[in-house]
Amino acid sequence: MSTMDGLLDARVLQALIAGTVVALGWVFNGRQNRRQAENLRAERLRDAHRALFAEIRNACSDFWANGEADQLDEQLLAKLDADPDFTPFFPREVHDRVFQALLPQIDILPRQTIDAIVAFYATVGSIAALVEDMRGEQFATLDVERRKAVYRSYHEMRRRAFAIGQRAMKLIDAYADGGPDAARRLLQRMKQR
Repeated sequence: MSTMDGLLDARVLQALIAGTVVALGWVFNGRQNRRQAENLRAERLRDAHRALFAEIRNACSDFWANGEADQLDEQLLAKLDADPDFTPFFPREVHDRVFQALLPQIDILPRQTIDAIVAFYATVGSIAALVEDMRGEQFATLDVERRKAVYRSYHEMRRRAFAIGQRAMKLIDAYADGGPDAARRLLQRMKQR
């Protein structure tokens, strides 16, 4: 073997070693980047779930009125019976600020919780639309029986939103405590009821 062949073999060996080091660096860096991306996604999901949980809990508290919602409903209906000209005032309620802020990145929510969360906020949106109708002049001109029927629908929608919100919070809790499998098991138990 000539000196030239030895130098060529050494250069090839150096190139192979350098290429291997670079390739291993790419593999290691790729794994590390994927792991960081997964951690960031998990953190974003935890933050989104926490914020949604807090907003849903607050809305459910308003819907339930500290356990007095049914009693308040009966009192309002009694007022309408006593005074057919009485038109209650319905305040605008905003229970979807966090959800609206998260809509552009809704894809971070897992399959196990997204259905209940979306169902809750769809009901909240329907309640808000009904409240707008009830705040209008046309509502005040309806006969008392019709206003009572609309109010009963409003109360029932709030009751439904409360139940859906409770379900969403349980699923979020299960996901936080035990991951997707725990939320999936809870979802299956809920469907069997």
